[in-house]
Amino acid sequence: MPKVLPRQKGRRIEFIGDFTNDSIVIGNYGDATLVARGNFNLSGLIYCGRNTVEMEIAGDGMIVFKGVCKKLMIKRVEGNCVIDLSDLTTQSVWCESARGKSIVTLGRTRTIELLSLDEDALVRYEGKPLLLNYSLRGNSKIENWKTDTE
Repeated sequence: MPKVLPRQKGRRIEFIGDFTNDSIVIGNYGDATLVARGNFNLSGLIYCGRNTVEMEIAGDGMIVFKGVCKKLMIKRVEGNCVIDLSDLTTQSVWCESARGKSIVTLGRTRTIELLSLDEDALVRYEGKPLLLNYSLRGNSKIENWKTDTE
C-alpha cells in the first residue's frame, strides 16, 4: 500500500498598500499565492518546479520574477502595472483576467492554457508555446516578443 502524504496548505504572500521589496523568494514548499494591491515595486526569485504559483495583482507598479515554476496562474491583473516574467520558465500558464493598461511578459513555457484580456491589456510571450484558449476584448493584444531563433 503506497504511503499517502498529507496535502500541504498553500502559502499566501500579500503586499497591500505602498510596497517596495526586491528580495522575495518563493520556494518549492507547496503552492503559493502572491497578492499585490496598491502601489508596488516587487522582484525576486521563484523556484517551484513541482508546484503552482498564483498571482492576484491590482494597482500601479512593476513586478519582476526569475526562476522556474510548474504552473503559473494569473487570477487577476488590473490597473497600470507591468509584470515581467521573461526570465521565469514554466510548463503552463493560465491567465484568467488581465485588464486596464497592464502588460504581462511571459518567459519560456510549453503551454498557454488560457488568456483572457480586456481594455488595453497586453500579453507578450516567448518562443512557440501551444496556445489553447484565448479571449480578446477592447484594444487588448497578444504578441510574440522573442522567438527561439533570436
